[in-house]
Amino acid sequence: MAVSDEHKRLTALGAGWFRKSGFGVIATELTCFGSREQPDVIGFRSSCSAIIEVKVSRSDFFADRKKPERSVGGLGLYRFYLCPEGMITPEELPPKWGLLYAKGRSVIAVVKADGNLWPALRVSASAEAVMGNWRAFQHEPNEEVERRALYSIARRLSANPQTA
Repeated sequence: MAVSDEHKRLTALGAGWFRKSGFGVIATELTCFGSREQPDVIGFRSSCSAIIEVKVSRSDFFADRKKPERSVGGLGLYRFYLCPEGMITPEELPPKWGLLYAKGRSVIAVVKADGNLWPALRVSASAEAVMGNWRAFQHEPNEEVERRALYSIARRLSANPQTA
């Protein structure tokens, strides 16, 4: 299926938002062996992973919510939908998902944990004490699929080292 110019624009905005949020490894439109999931944007930090699913139509959003990896397993400790401003409401989100609005050339976090902590799934008791509401946004990602995604990104960078 062809991707619209608006989808491409929002995907680039999502990648930029991850970069500004401290994600050092970011890929867009990633496909890799062993996973039927193809995140629009995936990002990795030393502590966690996150995905952004870009939606430019309500029908696509409602179809996406039904995918099994959206609630169990899948990619991303943290997960977001990014859409044009107002297209999706916070009340329509699946549990634990964040919501980002594209407004012009900016990304506005509408539903997200407080601050820029991005803690890992398993943390020490002392770290747990300062996590705030981050636990409410954490999913249990499929670690095998995430390793495959990271390998796919690393392999592409190794094959084309001048872009690294």
